[in-house]
Amino acid sequence: MWSKNYLSEKVYIGKYSHEEDLLGGLNSFCFENNITIGWVNIIGAVKKAKIGYYIQESKKYVDIEESSFNKPFEIAGCMGNISIKEGKPFAHLHIILTDEQGRAFGGHVMPGTVIFAGEFIIQKFKGEELKREYDNQTGLPLWKE
Repeated sequence: MWSKNYLSEKVYIGKYSHEEDLLGGLNSFCFENNITIGWVNIIGAVKKAKIGYYIQESKKYVDIEESSFNKPFEIAGCMGNISIKEGKPFAHLHIILTDEQGRAFGGHVMPGTVIFAGEFIIQKFKGEELKREYDNQTGLPLWKE
């Protein structure tokens, strides 16, 4: 285990545009505002979702029942972090969605999750760069020490 220390620099509070891609919109916002280290929380609703699950044995993400998520859901919670991957801000997000019966589903947010309405809070940190690099053991782009 290892850690780094950071200071809070700024907090952004904002809202998504209707039908904006949740992940793409966040990554663009971070790029435009030079947010390279941070924490994000999102609430709202999606018109459709694309979420994934990482298969540890094969070291790849798979879509979770894509056809089941091609409908509206509430975002009961969505959180993640922002760091640098391949020289650009990169948001790593996990989401919990609820349907009209209150059932919850969750996973890794993938491109193609379309916002109906959404609000976000991003806490930007100040300190040493936090970069992601490919990790041979897990097959994931993880934070570099």
